[in-house]
This record gives sequence, C-alpha cells and structure tokens, in this order.
Amino acid sequence: MSRDTSAPAVESHHVDVIDPAHRHGKARDLFPVWFSANLNVGNAFFGALAVVLGNNLFWSIVAVVLANVAGGAFMALHSVQGSRLGVPQLIQSRGQFGFYGALLPVALAAFLFLGFFATTAVIGGQYVSAAIPGLDLGLSIALIALLSLVLALVGYRAIHTAAKWGAWPLAIAVVIVTIASLAHGGFDLTMSGFEPAPFFAAFGLLATFLLTYAPYVSDYSRYLPQDTPARDAFRWTFTGAFLGTTWTELVGVMLAVQFDANDISASISQLFGGGPVVAIVLLVTAVAIGGNNALNLYGGMLNLITAITTFRPVPASVVVRIVMLIPTFAIGLWIALTASADFSTNVGIFLSFLLIAFVPWGAINLIDYYWVRHGDYDVAGFFNKRGVYYSDATSWTIAGVNYKALTAYAAGVLVCLPFVSNAVFQGPGAAWFGGADLSWIPGLLATGAVYLVLAKRSQPAELVVEEAR
Repeated sequence: MSRDTSAPAVESHHVDVIDPAHRHGKARDLFPVWFSANLNVGNAFFGALAVVLGNNLFWSIVAVVLANVAGGAFMALHSVQGSRLGVPQLIQSRGQFGFYGALLPVALAAFLFLGFFATTAVIGGQYVSAAIPGLDLGLSIALIALLSLVLALVGYRAIHTAAKWGAWPLAIAVVIVTIASLAHGGFDLTMSGFEPAPFFAAFGLLATFLLTYAPYVSDYSRYLPQDTPARDAFRWTFTGAFLGTTWTELVGVMLAVQFDANDISASISQLFGGGPVVAIVLLVTAVAIGGNNALNLYGGMLNLITAITTFRPVPASVVVRIVMLIPTFAIGLWIALTASADFSTNVGIFLSFLLIAFVPWGAINLIDYYWVRHGDYDVAGFFNKRGVYYSDATSWTIAGVNYKALTAYAAGVLVCLPFVSNAVFQGPGAAWFGGADLSWIPGLLATGAVYLVLAKRSQPAELVVEEAR
C-alpha cells in the first residue's frame, strides 16, 4: 500500500489509530525532535538543581550523565511503541490498566502536562525578561505560552519541522554559552566530597526530567511506518534526548558553580557582562523554550481527548483539537503567572512527586509490552468499551478495570513512600539513608516484580492459546 505523504499542514488526527496509508518518515526523524526539544540553555536550570541540592562540580556531572542514561533509556523504550501501535501512549495504557482503569495514568498525566507547561513557561518568561530589561515578567510568560500554543495548534508536522530548523540556532546559542563558561574557569574537579543524600536526590530528579516524557514520547513516533525497526526508534530517540539534555544540563552545572545557582538567566548575564550577545542568546533560548513547551500542550490535548473518549466518541477534526488545547493552556498559564518566588524548591517538589507517580506506571507499561505481550495488542480494542480491555477474567479485567495492574501500581507507590525525600515530606527510609531520595529504586523493583508475577500467572486468554501453538 502506498503511503500518503501529502497530509494537510494542520493535523486533524488526535487519539485515533493512524492509518498505514498516512504513516510517513524515518526513525532518524526522531533525533531532531528530542535533540532540539532539549537543546536550549533553559534546560540548564535543571542541571543547576544538582548544585542547589548540595553536590560539588564533579559529582553533579556524574549525576547528570547517569541520570540521563537511565531516563533516556526508559523514554526511548516507550518511543518504540508509537510506530508499532500507531496510537498515543496513554490510549495504549488501556492494554495494561483496562478501558476505564487507564483513567488513573490519564489523571496523573494531566498534572504532569499542567506542571511542566507552567514550569517551562516561567523559565522562558524569565529569559525574555532578562533579555529585554523592563519587560514585565507576566507579559513575558504570556508571550512564551502563546508561541507554544501556535505550534501545538498546527500539530505534529509543525513540531517536527520546528525541531529540524531550530536545531542550528539553538546549537549556536548553547555553544556560545558553553565556550564562555569554560573560558571563565574557576572549576574544581576534585572527586572528594561525595555525599549520598544530595547525589541520589539529584539523580532521581534529573532522571525524572527525561523519564516524564514517557507518557507522551510515542505520540511523536506514531506516524512512523509500522515496520520501523524497534532498535532504530530506540537509538534515535535516546541519542537525541540524551545529547541535548546532558549538554545543556552540564552547562547549568558549570554556571551554577560559577554564579547564582538559583537564577541561570542572571548567571548568563554575569558571564557575558551584559550586551547584545546576552540578549540574543537569551531570546533564542526563550523561543526554544516556547517551542519545547508545545509538546506539553500537545500532550495535554491528547490526554484530555483520551479521557473523554473513555465515555463517548470524539470526532477527529481541527476544531476538536483546538478546543481540547485550551484547558491545559489556560490553567497552565494561570499557574505560571501565580507561581511562587521560591521556584527551584517548588520544581524540586514537583519532580519528586512525579517520580512516585510515573515510575510504577512505566514499569507496568514496559514489562507488559516487552515481556508479557511482546507488543501484541488488539489496537482496535483500545476504543471498544465492551471489548477485551473491558472484560477478561483471565487477566483480572472486570468492568473495564485491570486489577493486576492496579495492585502492582499500588504496591509500587506504597514501597516508594518511605524513601521519598523533598522539601515537604521525608520518609523514614530516606532519613535512614541520610536524607537521600531513593524512592525510584524500590518503586521500580516492587512494581516490576509484583506485575510480572501476576501477569505471568494470569495471562489473557488469547495469549495463552497463542503460546500453546
């Protein structure tokens, strides 16, 4: 069957299955999406968190690299699912949690999209205000949010195209700041001074940055041809995300140890001593942040449609997409405009709780896809409220809820909680380890072990028959 590569510029699909005739592109197209999405000086803010938490230069660098290897690997494993199944990630969660049970990750994702849209809009607004002294921060935030809205309105093709063409100016801006920071010097790369609490806290928060792309990373691979090799989708997603994120977060680490770790835009101004170079770098970075934030709006739109389609059909059209973008945009902008001045602390708390919410979900999703079903799902059944994902006693799916998935998820969250450590809550396990946030480790292991045992002992009927042949 020939593929239609002349799809309209403005996307009309939302959560529906992408027809094979409308599939297009190569796995390598995923590289610029995730490289450009993360290749902006704004992400230096997250690298600076490693220093804010109490790590020295050397151990901050180690935390950044290892965290992005872990987070990037999990993210890329989810990306593979998009081309194989042709549906958004959270629609596919119906295969694990049941037709109605999937509302749990959908609800969690709503907080993720709102939180990241607001956080990113604030960071972008700060860069605009720093580049144009005297410009009101609220207006700057609104301008960045509107740029994100325009890209999200046009949709999939606009996001991919902006990523391809935006990579060069973004790279130039990052290179300029990198060279200037290295030239400024003042680095102490001593290996002494390792402290487990700040190191593991930084590792967990930074891994969360890429890991939380997981609920929507396959939204940007679902248009790829179904025969796209899994290794290629993984490789190009991981490489783009890892390189872009690691580079910019390391810049953040360098700026944080040289200047003010809590205000990266001010640190860049100090680095260059003001002038037009600073203004250009900050404005390019702000535009990049606005472009990257379109991913959160686009994902929020798909997430809202996923929730609604659980109860009634939603026709695929441009108008529907526009209407469904507005709630995330409006609420997220309000949160951004009313954000607390203690921004770094609040972001750290936000990322900490996202880790608790999405590590168990990710473990269930990946184990089910790669180890239990081997990518074999009834995709049409994702949209059938009376189908296999609604009622299947062999997999503990009753009235649209898969109880083995919920049991494993609850186990993972409960095991996480004693090891959580952030500004508002510290569990006894974290206190025993000197305040280190290790919640993701027991959460991942407990969820994975419980789900794997339950899934292997209660496989869906169609899989049992297939394996017996």
